[in-house]
Amino acid sequence: MTGYVIVLALAALLSFVLAMAHYVFWTRRFAIAMDYAEHHRIETPDGSAIELYRLPPLGIDITTHRHATPVLCVHGIGIDHRNNDMIPQVSLARHLREAGHDVWLLRLRSGGTSRRFGHGRKVRFRTMAAHDVPLGIAGVLERTGAPQLDYVGFSMGGMLLYAGLATRAIDPALLRKVVILGSPARVGQHVPFKGLLTRIPAPLVPPLPLRLGSRMAAFAAEWFGTPIHDLVYNAGNVDRGIAGRAMMTIEDIPGPLNVDFLSFIRRGIVHIDGKDVAEGLRDVRVPVLFFAGARDRLAPPESVRIAFDNWGALYEGEAIDKTFVLLAKDAGSADDYGHGDLAIGRSAKKDIFEPVERFLAR
Repeated sequence: MTGYVIVLALAALLSFVLAMAHYVFWTRRFAIAMDYAEHHRIETPDGSAIELYRLPPLGIDITTHRHATPVLCVHGIGIDHRNNDMIPQVSLARHLREAGHDVWLLRLRSGGTSRRFGHGRKVRFRTMAAHDVPLGIAGVLERTGAPQLDYVGFSMGGMLLYAGLATRAIDPALLRKVVILGSPARVGQHVPFKGLLTRIPAPLVPPLPLRLGSRMAAFAAEWFGTPIHDLVYNAGNVDRGIAGRAMMTIEDIPGPLNVDFLSFIRRGIVHIDGKDVAEGLRDVRVPVLFFAGARDRLAPPESVRIAFDNWGALYEGEAIDKTFVLLAKDAGSADDYGHGDLAIGRSAKKDIFEPVERFLAR
């Protein structure tokens, strides 16, 4: 019996060593180090932290370029600040920098800014809307001397803006223009086993440990398709060799944040204290450009359209500068976009990056 125990222990140890070797090998192969001119860590009032990364315009002295309008990019759920800057050849942030914009990337507390034990308890939707995004905006304006900035929100990054504007945690006067990339006002339409998930008691909702799993499976990201792949992005709209590298930016989703999103699904609205955040956009007049992927199952076009329709709705008789772009073949795009390919799609430069730059520049 003792011999069997020893054999099992050795087999377990060997399996662990091989798994770690696999992890290190593929992480080193796929991970891409991206350079930033500045990096700032900012403590939040509730004991968490955010981070800011800067990509100043090329060939421009930022000490004399202080009052140009900076651009703040805010990432989605289950990912970090690299959401819009995954690899050099497919990066909205670097496209805007090359066009002369002073680009900043916000890393929310949900983006893995701390992995201390117990930190996940502080990762809640409402606290990020109340602290992380307002502090990110203030941090960029303070460091650039600009009176306003342009805001680019991807998925949850846009949802947090909706919530911040609705609760007045974010002053719309600080925003010159806004770009929304696949940010729904309703969530969960295509979530598998939705009925069962929404019945889980809040204390029992687990975290989603995506970081380790995504890095372990990155090598096989393009080998075969699964329902999970189809939920996250349109694989046919992403060039080979990119998906595995993109998986190196994935982060865990803490249980408390999952509780919040399950509450959104259960109530049928994205809310703060039960109040529909989309309704809070009705008096917002900031110029805005919305993008929605025709094949996006995490943020279906109709769920993004709700936020668009509410944006500035109180001023319906006036000319509100807002545009809704459906990324579909029938609408002139290269493909029917899913969710993740809003950031890394094969033709994202033409379909998204260039229109965003034109909107910000005009």
